[in-house]
Amino acid sequence: MKTKKLKYKLDYNFKLIGLSSTEDDYKLSWKLGKILKTEFIRTKSLQIIDSRYAEYQVFSVFENEDENIKLIANKGNEGFLIEELKNIDSFIIIHYDEASTNFDQELIIALKKEEGITAVFSLDPSKLKSKEKLLF
Repeated sequence: MKTKKLKYKLDYNFKLIGLSSTEDDYKLSWKLGKILKTEFIRTKSLQIIDSRYAEYQVFSVFENEDENIKLIANKGNEGFLIEELKNIDSFIIIHYDEASTNFDQELIIALKKEEGITAVFSLDPSKLKSKEKLLF
């Protein structure tokens, strides 16, 4: 039987922003919606099976109406989404054309002005060890 090999390269073509905050995730989604003049809705939680834990890892996810910006909690019921970034509470993933402009930099500036947000980081998803967890 003739076999064919499928070559697949994962696409990390999105902007990633990390947030450290004293606020709950729903309050962060409200603040992010206020800055971007859109509404963020809690969607189905991200569930990950990891053999190191007895239960699924569950992380809250909020996305805007156009589904091009997501806010994801880094800390779940069992550990962290991105283990190497334990100092980050949430991630913002930007998936659209504006991500190629300076939209993410303007958002970082606006987020730094918000009360309750202690630090904002621009991250390169391709350099993270657990980057596959961000592809959902």
